Amino acid sequence: MRLFGWDTWRGSFRGQPSPSDLETCSDLEEENMNLTPERQQILNQFRERVSSLLPPGQQHDHDLLQWLVARNFNLDKAESMLKNSLQWRKEWEADTVLDWEPPEVLEKYYPVGQAGHDKEGRPVWIIPYGGCDMRGLLSSVRKVDYVRYTIRVLEASRKDMEKQTQILGHPVTQQCCIFDLENFSLRHVTWKPAMDVILQLVQLYEANYPELLKCAYVINAPKVFTLAYAVIKPFLHEVTLKKIRIFGYSGWKEELLKDINADQLPQHWGGSRVDPDGDPKCPSVICLGGEVPTKYYLSLSKSNLSKLDDDENLCSVTLSKGGKKRLKYEVKKPGSRLKWEFRSEDFDIGFGVSRKIKKGEEEVIVPLQRVNSQLVTEEGFLVCMEPGTYVVTFDNEFSYVRSKKVLYRINVEASS
Repeated sequence: MRLFGWDTWRGSFRGQPSPSDLETCSDLEEENMNLTPERQQILNQFRERVSSLLPPGQQHDHDLLQWLVARNFNLDKAESMLKNSLQWRKEWEADTVLDWEPPEVLEKYYPVGQAGHDKEGRPVWIIPYGGCDMRGLLSSVRKVDYVRYTIRVLEASRKDMEKQTQILGHPVTQQCCIFDLENFSLRHVTWKPAMDVILQLVQLYEANYPELLKCAYVINAPKVFTLAYAVIKPFLHEVTLKKIRIFGYSGWKEELLKDINADQLPQHWGGSRVDPDGDPKCPSVICLGGEVPTKYYLSLSKSNLSKLDDDENLCSVTLSKGGKKRLKYEVKKPGSRLKWEFRSEDFDIGFGVSRKIKKGEEEVIVPLQRVNSQLVTEEGFLVCMEPGTYVVTFDNEFSYVRSKKVLYRINVEASS
């Protein structure tokens, strides 16, 4: 399995420009300073086209250029993108989302926080995603509230940029993000509801916040991040991909300090800031996430509980007290998907996925973990970058007092 083998993955979604459209795309701030006479004329034409759609305060060059840069200065595509986004903002009430009072669980366990500003005055956000309990959060709030909270964070960043523009006397139109993947594993993304939300947020960001990103630092990326990124990458514009910098467990602190002063970063992330009590992670401003207590979980509908019960095309297995079952699946083509659905009766069960390397040796892909599949059907998939034998394990070794019955459907979908 290659680390950071991204280049073999491509994709698109509705409204995304083709690679040829993006060949000459560049950063918004560079365009703002280096407009050619031809592009200045396009900017003027764009302003005339959309002047009736935007209030005067949102018709500055940098406000309009974000749409043009995102669509490589194609007037028609930029106008369509802007109109679609304005409609989206009405539907999601984005202009008033900062007045919305979110559920307590999101404020306590959604991992994000603004650390400070970079050397050019841009807001710097830290997302300690390795500490995110997506399963717990999505079990505790409606998906629409999870998405709305993400919009709230983005709008808070835009508001901060407006303040910085006034303070510094020059346009501040972009942000820096630091995604910390310490403690990340594939359990963060192999649960289907979690991946569905992640992909929805990626598309939301690309369609409605073009050129908001100056740089994304992905730090402490483990080897298995390759698999997660392979799923997400096709939904990102190539101009966005160029702004993503991925680091392992070293070398990133020096790079962060090239763009961000130490007093603007918590000590844990290479800076000098600490909380009043000396905490180097500054949890007073950076929510670190963590496991969501079950007291926040919403009540589950019977339809969720019985989703698999009426399906006659299911397999079943009964695990004895302290026992486990290992199921083997052959993957012949790289890029194939190993998909699973399962539910246990009455009690939780352990679940994990590994790949055989050689006799007696296996590589852990999805670490073995206990899941509450007695409450809701567990769904997920894994993009298999390497052919071979993959082993799905249902585990009951932690229980010495009761056996467990599991209903499941697992299959391999070959890549096209």
